[in-house]
Amino acid sequence: MRALLVVRPDAAAHPGGDIVHAERTARALNDIGIKATLVAGDAPDAAGYDVAHLFGIFEPATTRRQIEALRRRAVPLVLSPIWLDLRPFMAVAPLLDRALSARDAAGVERRLQGLERRTRALYWRGSAARAADRRIEVQRALVAEAQVVLPASYIEAHLYGSGLRVAALPVVVAHLGVDKEAFAAEKGSARSGVLCAAARIEPKKNQAALLYALRDIDVDVTLVGRTDDAPYLALCRRWAGPRTHFVEHMPHAELRRWMSRAAVHAHPSWLESPGLASLEAAGAGANIVVGNRGSEREYFGPEVEYSDPADPHSIRAAVVRALQRPARARGDALERRLREFTWRRSAEATRSAYELAIARAAG
Repeated sequence: MRALLVVRPDAAAHPGGDIVHAERTARALNDIGIKATLVAGDAPDAAGYDVAHLFGIFEPATTRRQIEALRRRAVPLVLSPIWLDLRPFMAVAPLLDRALSARDAAGVERRLQGLERRTRALYWRGSAARAADRRIEVQRALVAEAQVVLPASYIEAHLYGSGLRVAALPVVVAHLGVDKEAFAAEKGSARSGVLCAAARIEPKKNQAALLYALRDIDVDVTLVGRTDDAPYLALCRRWAGPRTHFVEHMPHAELRRWMSRAAVHAHPSWLESPGLASLEAAGAGANIVVGNRGSEREYFGPEVEYSDPADPHSIRAAVVRALQRPARARGDALERRLREFTWRRSAEATRSAYELAIARAAG
């Protein structure tokens, strides 16, 4: 079987979890005998391929062009939408960032109280809400073009039915894998500091709330990630303490060493499925803090600390609990749990999705 895996055109300039997902999938598919080719572009040519596999529906116009190009070769389509409902994020995150822009911490706290009152009813109205609802309708139409949908969790699969309303489409769940190298990382006995290696510094990743939450805790905090959002970076720097460090890029081998030495990896993102950096840091032995809006619980279970990304107090409490946890032992419950998530298993599920898509297209 020959499979064409397609990612967004700006993959090289703007790497992210979706690109790593596609790269690891392609590698694992080749390991089990499927000839998988990975391309980035908005006009992929699927001539000679048995199936096409598209990753992400983040930019609907780009996804539409990709699907139209694939349709010209009439190949069966498998889609990994990597979709979670962004409406709560779009409704609340701007208000959170506005609260964090107050003159001082006392002003932030006053604004956070108002934010809490508004979010109880999930503030969602006006032009932004209408635009987001229209976007979801466009994304729904894109997903409906696939023969098979390939989510990375059962939580994500449920959301395709309840949020995108495409429950009639066949679904095969292919959980993300944890790189074997993560478990092999050197695990030093002396761990310290909080690491957040989220690839990008941006509102969705929520680093400003993390830094505000930790502003008066005497601990080293290191943020690793690029940004194209200068105002958001400035907001992060506003709440950065004297022991906060920003690193735009770090080679992967070096990042693994940092993960093996960090006491805590904190990524209180608005939503992840579930966050490859968190998976890798957990494999490397760090205590983990994640958000509670995506697929995190399906992967991490009860062995990590969860936080509400809309609430800096929740983030602070989760990080403090993680810092107070004892250092993890090799082969502990979290490591045993994560070792079940392998890229080979992901590839085998993906192969099943390909076979189902080919059968549906033929039948």
